[in-house]
Amino acid sequence: MTHLFKFTSFKLALVAFYLAGYGMNAEAETLQTFTVAQSNAEQFITVEGSIEAVKSSLLAPQVSGSITVLNVKAGDQVKTGQVLARIDTRIANQQAVANQAQVGAARAQLSAARQEYERKKRLHEKQYISQAALERAESDYKTAEAQTKAELAQTGMANVQSGLHIVTAPYAGVIAEVMTEQGDMAMPGKPLLALYDPKEMRAVVNVPQSQIASIKAGSNIKVIIPAAAEAERSVTVSKITVLPTADAVTNSVKVRLLLPQNLSSVSPGMFARAQLPTTSGKLNNKIFIPSHAVIKRSELMAVYVVNAQGEPQLRQVRVGRQQGDNIEIFAGLYSGEKIALSPIAAANFQTKKLLKK
Repeated sequence: MTHLFKFTSFKLALVAFYLAGYGMNAEAETLQTFTVAQSNAEQFITVEGSIEAVKSSLLAPQVSGSITVLNVKAGDQVKTGQVLARIDTRIANQQAVANQAQVGAARAQLSAARQEYERKKRLHEKQYISQAALERAESDYKTAEAQTKAELAQTGMANVQSGLHIVTAPYAGVIAEVMTEQGDMAMPGKPLLALYDPKEMRAVVNVPQSQIASIKAGSNIKVIIPAAAEAERSVTVSKITVLPTADAVTNSVKVRLLLPQNLSSVSPGMFARAQLPTTSGKLNNKIFIPSHAVIKRSELMAVYVVNAQGEPQLRQVRVGRQQGDNIEIFAGLYSGEKIALSPIAAANFQTKKLLKK
């Protein structure tokens, strides 16, 4: 009796709600109906996530210095090898000049040590000097030779570092973010720019650990991207990658779904929803109806069942998991019955009928 009273109150409240919302002169609308049938469709789970680029990079310098040139801004298209930023090279240039001077001094010392060694070797052949004097001259020569090689290597390193003061695009793509300003100090490892390739995108969704084993590999998967252009809002993908680790906080596993190439209206960070087929078999004669036909008020859920005379009658139902645009019905409906697709139209129909009495 308690449940019956609650549902009767629920029904009266709905009638009052629609009377208030649509007025006493609401016209009855033609009811669009849906015929309830048992379904043997393939089962799937709906999961949510976001879009990310397959290829993305944070570009950071390998040297420090003031940023003298910043050629790009967020959203710019760039080509492979294009100069994106320049870092002040004055200190590096001075270091290169100093290294060149040190190389010159080392070469002069090497020449002098070589000549001294050759002279001592001739004197030793004539037995004018001892073996120890010859060995000291040879040691001085080898030391000068090693020092010259070290200075040359240092100069080569300085030349390489001069080239590192230019930040270029490693591949063609789009500048996602600029994290610095011209005049700021660049530091090794501190990102200046974020770059991504818009040709290849993927959806990354979070799947509960309890359901990850039931995902059916190789099936076509529907991915919904609400913010994309209408033609790209719903896409079908077949390549799926399940990451080998799980999140200890959310108890979920990340799954990557590779999207078709060259989606012009899809960008990283967009919300995405995926419908993943599972291997749990067929839906053994279960009932699914459009979710928008269900009225939800507090803990009660109901639908308008259209009888043989075409009159809608409110009936409580027990619902299960939502599957895309449909929702499973556990109890309250039977195969062959018709329901109103629009609860508002059904309420208007009932309201007009009550007013005629």
